[in-house]
Amino acid sequence: MFSRLLPLLFSLPLLTLGLTGCGGAEADPNPGAVFAVTITPAGNQMKFEQTEFTVNAGTEITLTFNNTATSAAMEHNVVLLTDNSSDTIDRVGQAAMSASANAYVPDDDAVLAATDLAKPGETVTMTFTAPSAPGEYAYVCTFPGHYAMMQGTMHVTK
Repeated sequence: MFSRLLPLLFSLPLLTLGLTGCGGAEADPNPGAVFAVTITPAGNQMKFEQTEFTVNAGTEITLTFNNTATSAAMEHNVVLLTDNSSDTIDRVGQAAMSASANAYVPDDDAVLAATDLAKPGETVTMTFTAPSAPGEYAYVCTFPGHYAMMQGTMHVTK
């Protein structure tokens, strides 16, 4: 009887491993690999379609922002911040309004990485390294007035 159960017992961990990572962007199980994530706006709304993704600490990330909006007023970027506090989000978002010469990305220590500004129909890409400390890190669009609604969270795990 035990010999019939043995193959079943060994197959259960494999089934469990096969289920991790389903349902969205998850932490990359292969340390050292480049993690790719694509973010788009929700139509012509000031809202990201993808409001969260998860990566391992220290992972190299290639982030692509594909501006699928069709309205000329919907220029966007993706700015990753060093934390997820509303104070930081507000400070960076408000400072961006006076940073037009720098594509609305303010010179602030809270800016971890930023894409270029993308007009409707444009795609921009950046590569950066996730923080080494696990935690929640905000990303926002800093085109004037957008940061209040265009927000997401990068979850960094061990």
